[in-house]
Amino acid sequence: MRKFLFVLSRGPEDPTRAVRCFQFAKIAAEKGHEVTVFLVDDAVYFANLGMAERVKCPTGDELLPYLKVLQEKGKILVCKPCAATRMIGEDDLPGGFAISTGVTLIDLAEDAKVFSF
Repeated sequence: MRKFLFVLSRGPEDPTRAVRCFQFAKIAAEKGHEVTVFLVDDAVYFANLGMAERVKCPTGDELLPYLKVLQEKGKILVCKPCAATRMIGEDDLPGGFAISTGVTLIDLAEDAKVFSF
């Protein structure tokens, strides 16, 4: 199987882009691929599941069900400086999420198909 890296920079202000990122990442994970979602900028707000559960795109798709699959079948990484700027720390993260850095993002990109949202 392949490695896929999904980089999301948009937060709750762009529900369509956020939902599609998690939807496609979920599909890849369910097909058995190694999937990482890397949250940067305002996307780090999705580390708050209460915020994520309110996100729905115009087609009716909701972000939270896709995110929950990735908590189990993939990795969700949260940009350290982006999180710190928004007062999100390691202790604030739910299961399946981890703080990471740009160095890790670039390392992951070296060996993966990259999708940016």
